[in-house]
Amino acid sequence: MNLLGKSFPKRFCAVFCVLAGIGYVPVLVGIPSNGMFASVERVWHDSTFNLRESSIKTGDPRIILVAADDDTVHALGFPLPRKVYATALGKLRELGVKTVLFDVLFFEPREGDAELAAQTRKHGKVVHLFVVEKPDENVRVQMAIKPLKDASEVLGSPAIASHLDEDGHIRTFLLFNPEIEDPIHKGHPAASLPAAAVASYMDKTLEQVEKENPADQVPIPVLNFRRPIDWPRHPGGDKSDVVYSPYRTISILDIVGDKLSKEQKDALKGSLVMIGSISTGYFDHYPGPFNPHTPGPEFHLTAIDNVLNGDALAATSRLLVLLLVIVAAWLPYFVLRHLSPAWGAVAVAMTLAAMLGGSLHLAARGTMLYPVAPGLVMIVSFLALTVHKVLTEGAEKQLIKAKFGQFVSPEIVEELANDPEKAKLGAQKREMTVLFLDIAHFTTISEKMSAEDLIAFLNKYLSALSTVILDRRGTIDKYIGDCIMAFWNAPLENKNHATDAIISALHCQLALTELNKNLDKGLPETPAVRIGINTGHMAVGFTGTERKLAYTVIGDEVNLASRLEGANKFFGSKIIVSGTTYEQAKGAVEARYLGRARVVGKDTPVPVYEPLAEKGKLDAGWTKAMPVWEKAITAFYAKKYDDALSGFEAFAKLMPGDGPGELYLSQSRDYAALPPDDWDQVFNLTAK
Repeated sequence: MNLLGKSFPKRFCAVFCVLAGIGYVPVLVGIPSNGMFASVERVWHDSTFNLRESSIKTGDPRIILVAADDDTVHALGFPLPRKVYATALGKLRELGVKTVLFDVLFFEPREGDAELAAQTRKHGKVVHLFVVEKPDENVRVQMAIKPLKDASEVLGSPAIASHLDEDGHIRTFLLFNPEIEDPIHKGHPAASLPAAAVASYMDKTLEQVEKENPADQVPIPVLNFRRPIDWPRHPGGDKSDVVYSPYRTISILDIVGDKLSKEQKDALKGSLVMIGSISTGYFDHYPGPFNPHTPGPEFHLTAIDNVLNGDALAATSRLLVLLLVIVAAWLPYFVLRHLSPAWGAVAVAMTLAAMLGGSLHLAARGTMLYPVAPGLVMIVSFLALTVHKVLTEGAEKQLIKAKFGQFVSPEIVEELANDPEKAKLGAQKREMTVLFLDIAHFTTISEKMSAEDLIAFLNKYLSALSTVILDRRGTIDKYIGDCIMAFWNAPLENKNHATDAIISALHCQLALTELNKNLDKGLPETPAVRIGINTGHMAVGFTGTERKLAYTVIGDEVNLASRLEGANKFFGSKIIVSGTTYEQAKGAVEARYLGRARVVGKDTPVPVYEPLAEKGKLDAGWTKAMPVWEKAITAFYAKKYDDALSGFEAFAKLMPGDGPGELYLSQSRDYAALPPDDWDQVFNLTAK
């Protein structure tokens, strides 16, 4: 019977997994998406570079940007005359530059075209541009003017390379566009400017580059940005006049004016150079992780750098991230089952930190794992489940207090309320110890009392005795008239259940002595209590209806405890425990062996003992009498009845009026006179 149902958290996690999964499906390959988590993932994407900036390497030294900067534009105007580009190209050839690519559109004839075409042909490894667009079903191509097209080694399109996200950032790149045919190389996907540059610099054909970098590559490569540094704008110039870029940047003005330093000349030898503009107002720029106004040429150079070094980032499989989303949705449910909300928050925070740290670690090793979706799902799941737990915790505690308040001590109720998982309300079978306590002579007492006095008497005695049981972590099962039924080891686990039950019984006898000191003079009998205790496996749980429930134990071992309570009448004892109970508690109590008894309803006899005191606390009388008892009862069961008789006579002198002593004295006297022929040394009890 699950009175503290957990159906909401389970339903919530299941539904949340589905919704989060559906929400994540549009996030096809991470950043280039418009899924519900894409905006936050883009922020995290950029943060992976910012947080690792000091450990990120700068650009490949073989890659150089020759820039039309502010000084060039001020000196030569804009757009630059094509003769300037031709002069610069000639100077670069003389300096040993291997490949030159122009990020400049030469789509209309102008003065100086012949000189630029001549220098292009003379250099041999120059890449010019074409632009191919597909605004609708019609493909529109703009090509470099024919002299440059014919003189170029290969052409590439700048528009193909970069994928512009919704927030204006460029984070991924394509070397080839599988949806558009290359206007030069028919039957092949259109090549980007970086693809053409790599082909020229690596002395490969576009077909070879496309084979190594398939046009339909999924997920598409993610730009692995390089760390920018300060490059002097001009050799020997003001040290504060710098260009902030991952790649060495040289002014065209310095090249055509022969003002390069030796270091710059050495760097240009065997390099790959891009010629483009970074002049204020005359260049395209996009936000980057390190610079909010990153010049467009840098994105092309980064793509080239990534391909040359084979370290473009790979986005994690969307299926893996979807799996992480599902795990993240369920994780708080299992955390909150075992931890408080405060410690649960710590666990979730540590998990989130581990996810973010793991993402940074993977990014440094070439894989982009976006933890945003799993992280946000985990946070939302934790918050929802925490709110549910907080809202229901009070009701749950009240339910526990209502159900257990009448059975166990306030301390146990509070412990159960603080940790509801300990309140295992379903039916269980476990080893437990059960106690039956009955007030002797109650019938005689009740006949002489009015109803009001009788109830007052019962309340007084049962309350005092119940307090003793509860204080020893016992659970009150029920009151049956003048009888108390109690058990140990439920609802809270108690490994010392047998010991606690016996000590409770001993303390009940002491409490009774105190109660009887203020005995009503009108009582016909002095109240006494008989107690029976047994240990064994029994079923425990709530029984009854939704309106009326009882937390109780049932089973054959329970019945035996009830019979042992009644067996006190036969033995004349106050407390009887089974051998099973005694074996578990003998290290903590002093007890005497009473023999073996076959109670009503049981065919198998059980050894029974009477506890006398806690270990080491026998009074002086019993300390002297116990050795006499043990010697006498040993003789009795050895069938040495004459020795037993003398032993019990000696015991009776030490403990006059002791019930079990009188029983064995009588039995020894009878058996000494006429030993039984067929007695199996078991007392058959015929009364309950």
